[in-house]
Order: sequence, then C-alpha cells, then structure tokens
Amino acid sequence: SCDPNLTATVLKIVNSAFFGFPGQIESINRAIVMLGIEQLHGMVLAASAMETLDLPNEIVPLKTFWRCSLFSGVLMRLLSIQLKINKGDSLFVIGLLHEIGHLVIYSRYPKQAELAIQRFNDGKQTIHAAEQNFLGLHYGQVGARLMAQWQLPTNFQEMTYYQPTPEKASKHHLETALLHVAHGYAHKYFSETDYALEQLIVPDALKTLKLKPEQIESTLETTLEVCSDLEQFILS
Repeated sequence: SCDPNLTATVLKIVNSAFFGFPGQIESINRAIVMLGIEQLHGMVLAASAMETLDLPNEIVPLKTFWRCSLFSGVLMRLLSIQLKINKGDSLFVIGLLHEIGHLVIYSRYPKQAELAIQRFNDGKQTIHAAEQNFLGLHYGQVGARLMAQWQLPTNFQEMTYYQPTPEKASKHHLETALLHVAHGYAHKYFSETDYALEQLIVPDALKTLKLKPEQIESTLETTLEVCSDLEQFILS
C-alpha cells in the first residue's frame, strides 16, 4: 500500500479477465479477500522481482526469463481448470516464481551457469543435472531456499524444489507434475533450444496428470493471448 506503482501492478493483474473476479477490485484489502493473503503475498513478490531483479543479459535476456515464468503460470492455471485441481490462483503465482533460483545462480555464479547451459545445449545433461554437477545444487533447490527465507508456503517450496524431477516429489504430486509440464512448454516456446518437448518433459509427469499432448495444445493459443495481455503491465 506504500508503493503506488506496485499496488497498481498487482491490482491490474487481479482485475484482468484472466482471473475473472466479479466487480472491480480497487484496494489491496479487497484483493486479500478475493485472493487470500498467501496468494497476494506471492503475487507481490513476483511483481517486485520482475521490477527490481536483474541478471547478466549474456546468459539469458531478462525479458525472456520472465516470459517463460509468466507463460508457466498462465498455462498452469488454465490446465488446472481442465484437471479440476484446486487453488488455481496459487498455481499462477508458483509458475511466476518457480525459476527464481536461476536469478541467484546467474548473478552469483555466472561462469558455472554458462558451463551448465553449454552442457545442456550440447545434449549432454539436463540443465538441473548440469547445475548439480558444477554447483552441487540446482535452480529448484536454490529457489526453494529463497522461498523459505521469503516465508512463502511450504507447498511452494516443495513444488519448486522437485519441479525438475517431479517423479521424486513425495507431496503435491499433481501440482509438481503440472509445474514441470508448464515449464517444459514455456522453454520450448521462449528459449532458444533445439530440444523436442519429449526431451524437456519426463513421461512420468504426463502419466501422473493423465494428460495427452493434444489437451495441452488446445490450451496454448489461449495461454499466449493471456500472456500478451498480462505482459502489458507486468513486463513493460
């Protein structure tokens, strides 16, 4: 409430057609009623991160990074409606934040990050395995630790931690698998990768969700349209 620009951005998100809340939400207090304090907390953190955090452009352009995150969040929420998974609003927020660990890695360990990306691009390892090799931990683990410091819900932390390896998740299996799938599609659309979707998404995730590729494909056009609308006030 003390930051007019941040308040305006969050209220624009909440009032977008994507959320479809009845009536105009004109205050943060009203947004809390509609979203809940935890979801609003996460959305404020995501909007703040987009506005203030930076990373070396020679590794990954910042706009590409956030476009992948935004796409992941939108696709997660839309697919959660199809799959009748509750808490779609929180899935949008986790989609926005799930790669936050990469911002830390890119800014603090750029050389190791570049080596990991090169190994991934050469087809030798997945990105999380390459990061594990060069750093001793991967972006999901870094992101989960950061979320713990930010006091985000434990399910956010667990989903972020296991997103690269959803088959290892002991809790929140459906949501983690959904995040993994959304992440794969986001990077296929917005990252410069020659990998096929089958190489970016583990088969176990689609089996867990009981999702067929054509079901996801039917949602992609809407996802891109929503992302284009949200980009106007999130990434501008």
